[in-house]
Amino acid sequence: MFKFSRLAALALSLTVALPSVAATNDSTVVAKVDINGKKVEITVGELKRRMKSLPPQLQGEPLDKIFDPLVQSSVDMAIITHLAKKAGLDKDEEVKARIADCQEAMLQKAYLDKQIAQLQTDEELKKAYDELIKVMPDMDEISFYQAIFRDKKKAEEFIKSIKAKGGDFEKALKEGQEKDPELKGGKADFVKIPELPPELSAAMEKAKGGVLIDKPVEEKLGAQSVFFVVKVIERRKAKKPSFEDAKSDLKGLTVPKYAQEVIEAARKDFKIEKFDMEGKPVAEKKEDASVAKAAPAA
Repeated sequence: MFKFSRLAALALSLTVALPSVAATNDSTVVAKVDINGKKVEITVGELKRRMKSLPPQLQGEPLDKIFDPLVQSSVDMAIITHLAKKAGLDKDEEVKARIADCQEAMLQKAYLDKQIAQLQTDEELKKAYDELIKVMPDMDEISFYQAIFRDKKKAEEFIKSIKAKGGDFEKALKEGQEKDPELKGGKADFVKIPELPPELSAAMEKAKGGVLIDKPVEEKLGAQSVFFVVKVIERRKAKKPSFEDAKSDLKGLTVPKYAQEVIEAARKDFKIEKFDMEGKPVAEKKEDASVAKAAPAA
């Protein structure tokens, strides 16, 4: 948790200019798919709904950051849904049963989410925060300049250029971008060292402020490689997150605990009978009952 995305340091190599969608109306159309002569529209509202089904680490991302892949994914899903219906799969009994299972699962999740949210008061989350801070290790963080290359030789030439300019990274980068507008780079604000991509983390683990890493740092990006040229600006002890900064992560961390509390409380209102694989009644194990009673509330 509290991790700087391993790809965050690659952001400058991947970022494209996107219009801000934070204030865009939910009804704004972001894509149209022509299916059998009918225009299927995909809106900002649909993208926001789809974000709720993404992995937890992506759900908190600004829509701007994942806009392009989310639009493309929505387009693809519209096409696949059409093809599935065209193949008659929406009438297949097994598929219908699985859809019903999914509907039940969504109802269960919606109920649990609502109940858990009521239990995750600031008072309760503060208790989890205090425990977390006790075990959170101390670590350093650094700010640094970076330039990102697809070609190792160009990265090596850039390092020579920096040295020739007395270590002036910004000047070398500016001149490099004048020659090659595709060159990405700039200043990265403070990042905890263990949260950097693995090779960058290793390269800068002991580097002090003002140090230029004199070899390109290779990071794998899928089947390809990118090469970082980096210079440390400042190194300092990282501050531990405040309660407000950690609050979103704390909610995710405490979901299993509160989900179990909600489920156990719900069971008490219902008579439950269990049977073995031959249909014979199964008595509740005494140890299970005692464990349930002894389980701490917090």
